Amino acid sequence: MVADPAMSLKFQADRVEVAKSGDLAYTQGTYSMAMTDPATKNVVNDHGSYVTVYKKQADGSWKSVSDIVTSAVPPPAPAPPSAPGKKKR
Repeated sequence: MVADPAMSLKFQADRVEVAKSGDLAYTQGTYSMAMTDPATKNVVNDHGSYVTVYKKQADGSWKSVSDIVTSAVPPPAPAPPSAPGKKKR
């Protein structure tokens, strides 16, 4: 994926919350991504929303412990089934 010259990934945090305890936090926002579809060689653009949860580590750094992305782009339509009795070549 990182070798793909069309690869682009951008995040925009709309919300950042840190627990009063100071050991957990989350970011929520939107993302946009472009990459080359290996099957078609066409550039595919995607965008949607994300949430990432972070936990403060013993050394003071933050580590992502859970995340989820939800694409706003509908998946491609499935290919129509082959007609009965016809063989694929």
